[in-house]
Amino acid sequence: MKANNLWNDVDALSRLALTDQNFERQSGGASSPRGPLPPSAFPPFKNRTDFQIHTAESPARMVSGDYHDAFLLGEDRLVFVIADVSGKGVPAALLRGFLRSMIRNVSTYSDSPGDTLTRVNRLLYDASLGPMYVTIFLGWYDTKSGALRYANAGHPHPYRVDRTGRASKFGEVTGPILGILDIEKYDGQEEVLGVGERLLLYTDGITEARATNGEFLGDDCLATMLQEHAAEPLGMMSERILESVNEYQNNERQDDATLLALQRNS
Repeated sequence: MKANNLWNDVDALSRLALTDQNFERQSGGASSPRGPLPPSAFPPFKNRTDFQIHTAESPARMVSGDYHDAFLLGEDRLVFVIADVSGKGVPAALLRGFLRSMIRNVSTYSDSPGDTLTRVNRLLYDASLGPMYVTIFLGWYDTKSGALRYANAGHPHPYRVDRTGRASKFGEVTGPILGILDIEKYDGQEEVLGVGERLLLYTDGITEARATNGEFLGDDCLATMLQEHAAEPLGMMSERILESVNEYQNNERQDDATLLALQRNS
């Protein structure tokens, strides 16, 4: 797979960027009135009882630059990802679409999450996207053992919620953002998710939500929300947190906000 096969019309992306800038000037940068989308099990994985995965999202405009996905590679490897494309609106949404295709395709012949991000970064870097970049967390979850191999390219640390409801930061950043630097190799790490534990991934539209006085919501407030809703079903927890974030910023969203929650059942 070559970069020029995926990015054969970068000029179109530039034209869309100009269109988006014109839209922002005409609309005064106003946020979309759209509220949070309902939580969903995506893909359904209806026959799996060993794990659950849910998402909730609240775009700043009619289209979002946040990207999330989950798919199986074989019977026992769940690949899940959350990413934040720089900017908002149509250009960010277009880059998000390319990113989904790249992650799904490259993952099939990579030997680790770090290897996947190394290859995807090369494609984005070779495409010369200028100021556009991507933060991303990519996980490979072993549904039998609970082992989680991951790579984190400049994305906010997820939270682990243990069986007592305590929330704590999970993992570490293993490399810089995608698309800007010519990185030789992205590293990865491995941890284990215990039975009954949850992992919450999110984009920075959550922690950087601002109250009317300009104060950020921040990490501590998110951890408190997680602990308050830890006893609720996974989808309800995601929905309640996103509702609280929108209330915190008086529904005046300046950035896309997305959650992805994973729970190990057995």
